[in-house]
Amino acid sequence: MAQKHNFTPEKLSTWDTAKLRTLHDNAVRQGASDLVEMCERELVHRKPQKAPRLGQDENSENSVVSEYHFVCAKDRGVIGAGPGKFWSGAWVVAETNVKKSIEYGAYLALHETKAETSYRQGKILDYRRGVRDMVDKQNEGIEFLIEETSHPLEWQGGGSGEKGYKWEPLRRRGSSE
Repeated sequence: MAQKHNFTPEKLSTWDTAKLRTLHDNAVRQGASDLVEMCERELVHRKPQKAPRLGQDENSENSVVSEYHFVCAKDRGVIGAGPGKFWSGAWVVAETNVKKSIEYGAYLALHETKAETSYRQGKILDYRRGVRDMVDKQNEGIEFLIEETSHPLEWQGGGSGEKGYKWEPLRRRGSSE
């Protein structure tokens, strides 16, 4: 038979998570199924919302990335690819977005800082997967083949990371909207 208790959902909502987990574990051992359920509801309520994956936008089905902006000091990872062309370093971006961006004529811009216009930029011609060397880890990223242009771009996109995206609504080819 389960023990009686005086806990309410309101009272549990004032407890810190560690204390609530301890109460949950004790309630499981004691067989207090109603208290277990109250604790579990409160713990689920506290779970942080999942952040969107890097490179994704809630409107990515109806939008396209028209400009990719990266903070890339001193051409880090950049490799020449013939006259007027270069490969960017590898960046962690969503490959599905990259494919769509190339189809719609997107651009890439490299910046020393977000506050400065780009020092290297151009139209994205193609991409390939490449190894992204990080301080403590390696992961795969996307390297962009760029046809260089001489017109610097202002930083686009929000957030606090090393990259920014300029999203635009998807338009059908040939549409003048």
